[in-house]
Amino acid sequence: MVLQLSGGHDGLNAVVPYGDGLYYQLRPQIAVPADQVIPLDQRVGFHPNLKSLKQLYDNGQLAILQGVGYPNPNRSHFRSMEIWHTARPDGAPPDRGWLGAFMAEVYRAGDSPFQCVNFGTSIPAALVTTDAPVAAMQDTTSFQFLAPARMPYVKDPLLKTFGQLYTQPARKTPALELVANNWSTVDKGVHVLGGLGQKYQAQAQYPGNPFAKTVQQVAQMIVSDVGTRVFYVQLGGFDTHSNERPVHGNLMSQLADTLAAFQADLDHHGRARQVLLMAFSEFGRRVAENGSQGTDHGAAGPMFVLGAGVKGGLYGEYPDLGKLDQGDLRFATDFRSVYATVIEDWLGAPSRDVLGGTFERLPFVALT
Repeated sequence: MVLQLSGGHDGLNAVVPYGDGLYYQLRPQIAVPADQVIPLDQRVGFHPNLKSLKQLYDNGQLAILQGVGYPNPNRSHFRSMEIWHTARPDGAPPDRGWLGAFMAEVYRAGDSPFQCVNFGTSIPAALVTTDAPVAAMQDTTSFQFLAPARMPYVKDPLLKTFGQLYTQPARKTPALELVANNWSTVDKGVHVLGGLGQKYQAQAQYPGNPFAKTVQQVAQMIVSDVGTRVFYVQLGGFDTHSNERPVHGNLMSQLADTLAAFQADLDHHGRARQVLLMAFSEFGRRVAENGSQGTDHGAAGPMFVLGAGVKGGLYGEYPDLGKLDQGDLRFATDFRSVYATVIEDWLGAPSRDVLGGTFERLPFVALT
């Protein structure tokens, strides 16, 4: 499962270098006070609203990858997200995303239409491919074929007609052929989603916000065995140019409490070891606060990897606040090394063609 923290997450105020005096010199207004930090070691600790994640960290189920980024960082939301989605920092981006490329390698016609699912109104670039189906949905209960409410009897004839049209496209393109070959599978899949409520009962208390509702629906699909390999979800609001402390604090609570409930839910259903969650953002924030009690676009930041199959702990060195790159943290770990580890050690597939090269793998997956 991939979690996109959209907007540019301020990792410095999430994994806080409370043992470094420069942090407090550069952020006199928005720094997290040292006596509120939840220590991970003598130098760094969690934002106080991440206390729900501390238990998972103590249980060895949360890996924190420090200083993740890429060479020559771009501070544009659009371009940096494109780089993370395609795993191509240099040159023209490919016509498919890194997860789309993975799905193209493993997909076989007739597999579940929900092998790759994004919760949202469109398909993010990371999932784009013409060689495997990707489902976009806002809610599992509304993912269905619709017919006029006053004329429910037209639904079956309409589906039959659409099925004939889609399975015999007027011209052949990879995308149209993919739809044609998977129409009957999609039809069956809609009926599968319609019965999810009969197979799943939440075994944890999720917070009452839209993000938590989405993550709970991911748990519902996992428990109900709909055949999904990749889930993609987003939590937005991280572009904290002003008034950062309350905004970021609220996001930290949503993130931690939702992920703790998700992990507890999966554990009670006996599915915790089947799921790995990877959280990323397009860039971090600048080290020094701005004049609006916020932070501007920066570069490197931490990534979180969560799951019962994770070797928890701190990975890599926290970037040196005294050796900045134009006011930004210098990256220490290439994000493509994280991707390579997830693809090879968790998903069990080769990563070279997906990432366009070979990258060092990291030891955060508990190999069995």
